[in-house]
Amino acid sequence: MHSLAAAAISKSGSVPGTPDQKLIRDIRNVSNQAIAAGDATRFAVSLDEDFMVVVGNGSLLTRKAYIAAFAKDFEDPHSIRFERIVDRIEISDSVPLAAEHGHWVGRVTGGPVLFSGTYLAMWRRTERGWKLRSELFVSLACKDADAGELYRQRYAAIPASAPQT
Repeated sequence: MHSLAAAAISKSGSVPGTPDQKLIRDIRNVSNQAIAAGDATRFAVSLDEDFMVVVGNGSLLTRKAYIAAFAKDFEDPHSIRFERIVDRIEISDSVPLAAEHGHWVGRVTGGPVLFSGTYLAMWRRTERGWKLRSELFVSLACKDADAGELYRQRYAAIPASAPQT
């Protein structure tokens, strides 16, 4: 039995990790590139069919609603683009799952970081490869009061009981 700690990839990337960790890191990089490029279709490839996410303000979104939110943001070249930075990946010994721990930043393309926080992602090994099953993002910092107000207006928290489209 291998240790989860030994299986973790360092945030510096200096530890090569297992093949599964490399695959997950590569999928995350493609997802980040899709967000930077404003490509909702390529962004959605990593999400499993039953994917759920709690975004940085506490709203719970389905896969469909999450993709739609990104697609809407991609229509505005001045919208905030998010990047997830992997700190470590743990592969389960007992079930076909992995945990990705990291931090995220949000900025207008080419601009300084406006928002940041932490996240945890659950990956599931499927017949189609590693897919994201769920993510939890927590917003921890806002570096610009005007951007923070715009963020709160645009991404106001939605009660979990509210219907998702």
